[in-house]
Amino acid sequence: MLKLRIVVGADGSAGSIAAVRWAAAEALLRQAELRVLTAYHRRDPHQHGDDGAAAVVHDAVVQARTVAPDVEVKGMALPGYAAPLLLHAAEEAALLVVGDRRRGTLPGQPLGSVGSQVATHAKASVVVVRGHPTDGPVVVGVDDGPTASAIIGRAFEEAALRRAALLAVTAQPNGGAAASPAQEALGTDLHPHLDPWRSKYPSVQAEHEYAPGRPDKVLVQRCQQAQLVVVGPRRHGYEGVMLGAIGTGLLRRAECPVLIAR
Repeated sequence: MLKLRIVVGADGSAGSIAAVRWAAAEALLRQAELRVLTAYHRRDPHQHGDDGAAAVVHDAVVQARTVAPDVEVKGMALPGYAAPLLLHAAEEAALLVVGDRRRGTLPGQPLGSVGSQVATHAKASVVVVRGHPTDGPVVVGVDDGPTASAIIGRAFEEAALRRAALLAVTAQPNGGAAASPAQEALGTDLHPHLDPWRSKYPSVQAEHEYAPGRPDKVLVQRCQQAQLVVVGPRRHGYEGVMLGAIGTGLLRRAECPVLIAR
């Protein structure tokens, strides 16, 4: 059986350090190996490496081993542009992790573009590490889209892995009316998307909330006390090419790590 692999991008910034530490903890949780990757520009065609990139990788590996000393960690500094390198590395990974784009970016890309590009185009699931670690619930939005059940299932899986509660949120943007008694009953007891996953993950304490407001704003607010929010890419046109308003809003404003599940 192939061992699970998590890939994380590093550039020496505060955001990437947070991503490396989060990825190391995740590798320990999943019993996976961790690959730390940084990119650099080769100015001299005869140059075989870059001392600055090597130092970034070394420091990132030290950070990872501090968090998870029993995890197998390998670091690589490769010539090229960061986003393509990460996307290629993610083809054989279970998870790709990048840092908060507000705090910096990997070499070779304009500020903020790497996280956005890999979140949009990666074949693997992607986590953009934002905010500060908490012991709060895993948050997921509930709608009637074609991928809703699969995304909720991934949120249940993540909650079970972390032994965390799950908060499923249905936003009501049209007028922000309060939930009806029937909706409240469905929210606490029955729901066609939640019920199968409640049965599969009986250890997960799941709550379903109806909240007035736009979905992206409601989820951003709920993320303030969450340890992870789970979202899926938009599934029309070219698959995975768009994140949609909710995913984009979370990548910009969420105060917890954002998982784009695939």
